[in-house]
Amino acid sequence: MKILRNIFIILNIVAAMLLALSYFSPVINPYEHWQFGILGLMYPFMVFTNLAFAAFWLFRKKWWFLISMVTILVGWNSFNGIIGFKQPQDTKDKDHTIRIMSYNIRALSNLVKYPTPSLKENREKFAFFIEENKLPHVLCVQESTIPNINWFKANLAYPYTCRYPGPNSNTAILSVFPIEENGVVKFDRGNGDCVWADINFNGQIIRFYSIHLHSNTISVQADTLLTMHKLEGEETLKGVEGMFKKYKLATKVRYRQAMKIKNHAESSPYPVVLCGDFNDTPQSFIYHNLATGLKDAFKERGIGFGTTWAGNIPGLKIDYILVDPGIAVLSHDIYRRPFSDHYPVKATILLPEKAKTKK
Repeated sequence: MKILRNIFIILNIVAAMLLALSYFSPVINPYEHWQFGILGLMYPFMVFTNLAFAAFWLFRKKWWFLISMVTILVGWNSFNGIIGFKQPQDTKDKDHTIRIMSYNIRALSNLVKYPTPSLKENREKFAFFIEENKLPHVLCVQESTIPNINWFKANLAYPYTCRYPGPNSNTAILSVFPIEENGVVKFDRGNGDCVWADINFNGQIIRFYSIHLHSNTISVQADTLLTMHKLEGEETLKGVEGMFKKYKLATKVRYRQAMKIKNHAESSPYPVVLCGDFNDTPQSFIYHNLATGLKDAFKERGIGFGTTWAGNIPGLKIDYILVDPGIAVLSHDIYRRPFSDHYPVKATILLPEKAKTKK
């Protein structure tokens, strides 16, 4: 029994050490030390592992629970990136309120089979879902096709749109309010893309970005590892090693993409709102750099678990709405409906009485 207890203590210490090391992920460039990018990606799992250890020791009335609890509390600012504790504000009877939604729609491919066998019926249900939750004034989508955008315009009455050019599944912005100017942020490498639009809200102009950063391309391997009932040890190790190699390459590509967006946004003459699929967690260098100087709508007004990935990897938060510090966030919602392999995130923001241009 004593041997078993010692094994649990050692495992607990290792889990706490890994969690503590992950706190450095947001400030260590993965281009140079990609291992910390992996630790950032694993952060949610390490949190729940340490919570499990703490609960185990508390149940047994042992002081060893402090190992995990102290480690979690030390990184409290990281913890509130995946679990929200802020109640939304009342958005009724307030002028200058704008509803924003960011959604990786995966080319609406899930509508072929969800929630019914009828594509036509599913499209109707999807349109009803968007309207039921109050049609966003600005809808930033990722992995959209030209037919997708035409469908949105026809069925959800968005008079103003812009989309990253090309036949692929690219980013787009749809708006109830006029789009004054728009353009793209071109990436040198990777499968992501980014489009921006200056939207005129009754005289106030805000620049919106719809962002899709380079994918890790590990979801198929992860699904295999998580769903197969029996895997040989060597086969499992090869699968994990392959995922790490892909992540190592992907995080370097995302870093360069994120820096291009950051530089572009900092040169904007207007307040900015960044929406999209970053393919990285809140405990990542990429997120940290994009979010610096902006407000994370989830941290401002999110409540509950912040999971936005609908795949088999649990606990991943990779979709965000980041707003200019002069803009108030009134609410943040995540709608856990599997119309896509991502969940849509929506924020209600309050514009200042007069938006100021940057000097």
